[in-house]
Amino acid sequence: MQASAAARATLSRWYWAMPYLAVTVLALSMLAVVWLLQARETAVERDALARDLQWTEQSIRRAMLTTEEFLVQLARDLSAGTLDHDDFQLRANEHLAINPALANLAWVDREHVIAWSAPFDTRDLLAGEILVDDQVEAFQNSALSARLTYGRPYIDARGSAVIEVYAPVLRRGDSLGAIVAVYSIERMLSRLVPARFAEKYRLAVLDRDGGVLTLSSALPPAQEALSLTLALDPPGNGLALQAMAFRPGGAVLRYLPAVLIVGLSLLVLWSLWTLRRHVQRRVRVEKERDQLFDLSLDLLCVIDLDGRFGRCNPAFERVLGHDPRSLPGCSLIDFVHPEDVSETLAMLRRLAGGEPVRFETRCRCADGSYKWLMWSINPVREERLVYAVAHDVTGRKATEDALRAESAFRKAMEDSVVTGLRAIDLSGRIIYVNTAFCRMIGFDEDELVGAGPPFPYWPPEQLAECERNLSMTLSGRAPRSGFEMRILRKNGERFDARFYLSPLIDLTGRQTGWMASITDITEPKRVRAALESAHERFEAVLDGLDAAVFVADARTDEILFANLAFKRIHGFDAVGRTVRGVAVPQPERGDYRVDPRNLSPADVPRELFDGELLHPQSGRWYHVREQATRWVDGRVVRMGIATDITDRKQTAAVAREQEERLQRTSRLITMGEMASTLAHELNQPLAAIANYCAGSVTRLQSGKARTEDVLAAMQKASFQAERAGKIIRRVREFVKKSEPQRCAVDLVEVLEDAIGFADIDAHRTRIRIHTELEPGLPPVYADRIMIEQVLLNLIRNGLDAMADALPEARVLTVRVRTVGADAVEVAVIDRGHGISEEGRAQLFTPFYTTKAEGMGMGLNICRSIVEFHNGRLLVDANPEGGTIFTFTLPTESAIERSARSA
Repeated sequence: MQASAAARATLSRWYWAMPYLAVTVLALSMLAVVWLLQARETAVERDALARDLQWTEQSIRRAMLTTEEFLVQLARDLSAGTLDHDDFQLRANEHLAINPALANLAWVDREHVIAWSAPFDTRDLLAGEILVDDQVEAFQNSALSARLTYGRPYIDARGSAVIEVYAPVLRRGDSLGAIVAVYSIERMLSRLVPARFAEKYRLAVLDRDGGVLTLSSALPPAQEALSLTLALDPPGNGLALQAMAFRPGGAVLRYLPAVLIVGLSLLVLWSLWTLRRHVQRRVRVEKERDQLFDLSLDLLCVIDLDGRFGRCNPAFERVLGHDPRSLPGCSLIDFVHPEDVSETLAMLRRLAGGEPVRFETRCRCADGSYKWLMWSINPVREERLVYAVAHDVTGRKATEDALRAESAFRKAMEDSVVTGLRAIDLSGRIIYVNTAFCRMIGFDEDELVGAGPPFPYWPPEQLAECERNLSMTLSGRAPRSGFEMRILRKNGERFDARFYLSPLIDLTGRQTGWMASITDITEPKRVRAALESAHERFEAVLDGLDAAVFVADARTDEILFANLAFKRIHGFDAVGRTVRGVAVPQPERGDYRVDPRNLSPADVPRELFDGELLHPQSGRWYHVREQATRWVDGRVVRMGIATDITDRKQTAAVAREQEERLQRTSRLITMGEMASTLAHELNQPLAAIANYCAGSVTRLQSGKARTEDVLAAMQKASFQAERAGKIIRRVREFVKKSEPQRCAVDLVEVLEDAIGFADIDAHRTRIRIHTELEPGLPPVYADRIMIEQVLLNLIRNGLDAMADALPEARVLTVRVRTVGADAVEVAVIDRGHGISEEGRAQLFTPFYTTKAEGMGMGLNICRSIVEFHNGRLLVDANPEGGTIFTFTLPTESAIERSARSA
């Protein structure tokens, strides 16, 4: 009995143990199968990753080979001389349009200077810039190897990774430069790799050190991923392409089957254990349901078919401010906004018919305001009750009103613009036009929307051209700068318009068509034609000038423009050559006020040079003026104007020679006037010498002479001889012919010599010469003889003016003082009869004189001498009676400072 009970107990244990054992064996078997399937799936994914990565690398390589062939062809055309700047821009922009991975193309000359660059709006390789660092190395490698060379990747100014390829331009083995193509590594991944690859893999370009240059972020990073790296050759330089295949869900999906198997097995065991707790759970669920009703953020209520509240949750107080305990028995209609009562009653009638409803209405709050509530109500006809849920949508309603207002504003703004807008789908059918476009062509919106080619605004005589433009638009080959087209208005008028195209992208990022902005360019074309005509007139004016005008690049010295006079002098092929190559007279670099090669567009306009230059080959003189300014393409240029002044220089030289002769003649006339006075003055020292010598001879013959007496007489005779010699020497230096020699001169010494000459006339006329000298006068930079002549003429004029003055007024004052730190002023003040206003107005006119025997050239010569010394000669009335003549002379220190600053 006990044995059988034990056997039954054992059988019972095995009976209950068998399901657990079966579940365990089944779980282990399924886990093994899942592991084998996952291992096989991993191998398949790795093979697919390798194939896709190789295909991607080949796609990039094909695109780069196309660019390499294009660069080689450009280099050949440039070497053959068949490629100019416009052709380069056209071909480069076309190639850039069909090769989205390229950032820009440029032509670099042998001096590493970027000559051409495309597109026009590029910000990387700008015309006029110079290659630096690794760019120079790649440039030189391409020139030495005579083949395409890829440079090292680097990060540009905008933080994007780029790589450059250099195609050398050779002519008979000599390097003329290179055609440079700049790849954006980011665009290589985003434009050359199909979208399906970006959805499956994360692609990255690595440098030789394994650093990431750019990374596709189409998929979020995951902890587990298959990755494979493949060398990107060319360009080489250690670049590699890495692909990572992401497993959906990562480790979660990988271990999900095992988790499900284990979970289901445990669920079977757990379900038996949870069965007995079912009742307890049911009670707990009912409690949670009550909590959900009370804690819900939405308004929950039970309403009878008459629209009266039966039970309300606390959300009524939070949203509307009403106490939920006071609402049972109240009608819903009492809380509805008067404008929404009719709609609410219609919904209640539908509820009475057993139909669930959903509507929005405004309900009154406890403070008297209203809020929008969205009601969802389901009826239970058996219970004659409805269960309602209301959600506060006041914020959404406000947002919708704001959106409607903004939409109306955008519509009004769109209708107010003058630029026409037209959208077409990918088949070429018009799907949208704005008011400005309809107003521009005269057709209504209903006549245009839905229309296909040929469009009603196409002129019949230009249908072929219009179809080509449409085909170019649909294929994405429309230039960024747009294209011009003739438009036919509804009334038959025709006008010129310019179309600018851009892709039309929807919210999912998919292109659905093309948007075009249309601008009426009839008036701009007329203005441009007028400007071209004005430009032609401007060139005609420049070509009519006698002065040679040219414009040259400030950096390369290349002549960009030259007028007809310039071409006649330096050759009609001067444009395109350098300024020094055509031997244009120009200053040395050190003579410029600032080096024009260092100027930026922000530093111009600026004057560079203004002076006279001697042409070393023709020997002719030119007045050259150069100014830095901005050229039409934005670069800094030098604009020079060279005027032939050879005849003027020769005339000036002849005039100077004549003036020198007049000055010498004036000095001789002055000495002629002083001859009798000089004879009387020389007679005194000569008579004294004769007397001293005769007395000495008499004493020596008498034999009573003493040595001391004879020596004293001889010394006095020697002094008188020196005095006579000094007078003769001053006269000789004053009248001799010599070239002006400006140097540092002590003005006090010059004044003493001039007064020494004038003292003769002063003694004769009983006039006293008084000097007022400022202490510490600096040396002046002047010609001694010329300044002495000016002083003597002014002093003699003052003596002549006071010949009839009263004895107590016969004082001539000569005043010398400094004026600032750069000049010395000399004033000759007489107290004579003075000069009238009319006389002062003509005083410096040649051959005008107030003397009975004067020539009228003295003051004119004096003014010429003073102006030659960069000074001014002025005449004023003396308040005490008489005249004041004043002139200034520059100091030696002022001349030295001026020379250093120049």
